[in-house]
Amino acid sequence: MNDTLAHPLVQSYLSSVGDRAAALPDVRRQELLADLREHIEVALADSGTFDEGEVRRVLDQLGTPGEIVAAALAEEAGSGPVPESGRHTAITLCLIVVALPAALIPVIGPFFAPAAVIAALVRLWRSPQWARQEKRQATLLMLSPVIAAPVLAAVFSVAGGGLTAIALMAALLAAALLPVAAAVRLHRSAARVRQQVRRTA
Repeated sequence: MNDTLAHPLVQSYLSSVGDRAAALPDVRRQELLADLREHIEVALADSGTFDEGEVRRVLDQLGTPGEIVAAALAEEAGSGPVPESGRHTAITLCLIVVALPAALIPVIGPFFAPAAVIAALVRLWRSPQWARQEKRQATLLMLSPVIAAPVLAAVFSVAGGGLTAIALMAALLAAALLPVAAAVRLHRSAARVRQQVRRTA
């Protein structure tokens, strides 16, 4: 390491970038740091002086560590995940959980449930904070009770010697856990996206 990169301000700057870039793939993180080292070396060599004022000027031209890492994350992920507000996320997750069970509500259930399902899916697929694979998995888990409930009811009825009210309720409860699992996974993913944005801010 030459005297340029050994300067305390440079070391602190590169260390900060390295810490903030933890969300990047390791190879991309190392490339980013190598590019910064090279740029700093060339810029200070051209200036012919390594005094603190010149070092600060070069680092200021590069931008803050947060700005550099934010740009790298956006480049790595294309448009990148964009977090929604906690309120918007909560509404989407609630719709996912209650959409199909709402069909059991007397009178309004058969009308409310399809509307809730459509609203949940529209909000899910329009959201920029979840990857396409996460959206597909959540959609599958959300709609699975339509098939899982009657299958489980048949299994419980065979095991219990007939379709009783208890067996039917057990089948519905077990099937209802699938959308809950989807909501939990989406909640965790949204929390990770918000945390990454806070780290690079």
